[in-house]
Amino acid sequence: MGSADARAGHSRVRRLGQRTVAAIGRQDWLDRPSYRLEHVLTIAFASFGGARERVSNGLHGTWLGHPVHPILNTLPTGAVATTVALDAASMMPGSRPIREASRYALGVGIVGSVGAAVTGVADWQHTHEEARRVGLVHGALNGIATALFVASWWDRRRGRHLRGMAKTAVGYGITLGSGYLGGDLVYGAGLGTDRSGDRLTVSDWTPVLAATALADGESKRVDIGGVGVVLHRNGNGVLAIGEFCPHLGAPMSDGWIDRDLVVCPWHGSRFSAKSGEVLRGPATAPLHCYSARVCDGMIEVSGGVPPPVASSKGVEQ
Repeated sequence: MGSADARAGHSRVRRLGQRTVAAIGRQDWLDRPSYRLEHVLTIAFASFGGARERVSNGLHGTWLGHPVHPILNTLPTGAVATTVALDAASMMPGSRPIREASRYALGVGIVGSVGAAVTGVADWQHTHEEARRVGLVHGALNGIATALFVASWWDRRRGRHLRGMAKTAVGYGITLGSGYLGGDLVYGAGLGTDRSGDRLTVSDWTPVLAATALADGESKRVDIGGVGVVLHRNGNGVLAIGEFCPHLGAPMSDGWIDRDLVVCPWHGSRFSAKSGEVLRGPATAPLHCYSARVCDGMIEVSGGVPPPVASSKGVEQ
């Protein structure tokens, strides 16, 4: 009976969380302030001039191959949790050193919150609709919690330790709720995860399309063993890439080639046409990139990276 009651309780909590996220996602009145914030961010990034791309890549984590925000977010989370634990211990007699340690830990959490906020906002500006609204509330709650942490640190510095403890406890409670929303953005909306889909593993050359069916500058999606591949005709050569952008799953059939770069149609991520390496965010994971050639009037694709092939049949790489 106890186990059944526990399962029922877990189910109620889960449904409450899902309903809360869905309710926030329906609040279209949040779109106006979110777009205004996006415009401010656009101006802020533009102010970096020629360094704009380096700053953007740094905040997104393109250089790391992984979003920076989740990594930085562990610092304030751990520091504030440490503060709460030290606050509990500081209630014992003769605990002045513990109080000093809790104030120090809280200061670390405040500094970490700033870093997490900057990287989080950089990622948020490329979200849409429901995810954008949930992300805005997530950021606002974190901002309120950080303000409480700052006020708590100041109270502690002035000797008002109990008041500071109360503000930290309230702020920590808010971050728990905000963390739930952040988890939904990652595991529900897929923000920060690799959305490129399945990778082609067939190593043999596979005919997929007549060369005459793909004009210069045109792109077309083909299916190879259940895996989507996008073909781009670029002069005499053919480029074969994954069907989706790793960032938020944009259809790469709507993308284009800019010199030796593949450009995402949604957020402008740029990938090397030769290797799929990310050269400009917000994407952090590489784009699937395959070998392609024109042989006897047919476009052939291979999931492997074989050496260049030449034969009397006439192969055009």
